[in-house]
Amino acid sequence: MRKVFLLVSIVLIVFSFVTAQDTLEFEGVGEGAHANGALMAAKKDVIEKGIGMVLLSQTEIENFQVKRDLILTKMVGSVKGYQIISQSTTSGGLIKVKIKAVVSKSMLRDDLAAFQILIKSMNKPKVMVVISENNGENSDPGNQAAENAVMSFLKESYGFELVDKQGVLSVKNSKQKMAALAGNDVEAASIATQYGAEVLIAGIAICKRVEDVSQNAVGMVSVQADVTLKAISCANGRIIASSSERAVKGHLSPQTAGTQAIAMAAEKTVGKFLDVLVKDWQNQVNNGMPITVEIRNVNTFRLKNALVQTLKGVSGVSSVYERSWDAKSGLLGLDVQYKGNPNSFAAKVDGYKMKSGGGSFAVTGMNGQAVSLAAQAM
Repeated sequence: MRKVFLLVSIVLIVFSFVTAQDTLEFEGVGEGAHANGALMAAKKDVIEKGIGMVLLSQTEIENFQVKRDLILTKMVGSVKGYQIISQSTTSGGLIKVKIKAVVSKSMLRDDLAAFQILIKSMNKPKVMVVISENNGENSDPGNQAAENAVMSFLKESYGFELVDKQGVLSVKNSKQKMAALAGNDVEAASIATQYGAEVLIAGIAICKRVEDVSQNAVGMVSVQADVTLKAISCANGRIIASSSERAVKGHLSPQTAGTQAIAMAAEKTVGKFLDVLVKDWQNQVNNGMPITVEIRNVNTFRLKNALVQTLKGVSGVSSVYERSWDAKSGLLGLDVQYKGNPNSFAAKVDGYKMKSGGGSFAVTGMNGQAVSLAAQAM
């Protein structure tokens, strides 16, 4: 029994020593509307302090500040254990939590490195946001509370590039295009691609009065909004993510209450997309992104084979599949799996020399995840 106790003690000492080498301990404070939100904020505070210990260069620090919210959200898993020191309620009604937490130093380094690689490897996709909005029986195409909330969330918080509002409005003013967005994901992706989008966020926002709310002040109107959104890859019409949220707001004006409720529900809904989009980008970095490639001036079988073999040898290209070839028109259609984004693919192949027969590629156009090339003779 004594030997067992001694062995356990040695193991615990060794484990404590190894753990101590890999962990950092910090106190963190967070506030939120509820206890879980406050605890999450406190963990982010701890993670931020831990990141400050492992960042090495000024460039790394600057990059972190730009991507701060995204990085902190994704790295909460580095907190290996915590103890709540205190919990109180602020004068504004928020829950305030103070914790002491242990953070894994190696996980911080690994996660931070992964984020830096991801950010450098993938440009954020250009996003088009088109939401059919009905605010109290008013379904005018100009209703943009949901779209504005989603676009603001993506642009201001994470720096996404967005299709301009005029492009969005031109789609909303077309019954045919809006019908496609509602019922055919592939066709919807094709429409968004025409505006240079790589991801389409589409959906509906509907609000109605809530009649049985007894807590309302005199004259106040309560309105409930329901927002359903889906994110679609414009490369192939694949649904990346989908979600729904609900929000209730009160105001003297039913229209204003509806606008505020829709905006709140829309932001909550798109907020759920972020993790899924990041995972999707990471998968593309690891396994490749599907890029549709069309090559002109391909008039012979020998040239076709030479072009395909050359593309297979381009760094980052995982696979090349022939989709179609017409010798008469000289048009070759390919599906290319590439570990990167269309911009980096285009930059890499523009001027790329063919393996045999002389000649090179010339990039002649880009539209979303479609790249147009021409085969040029020497």
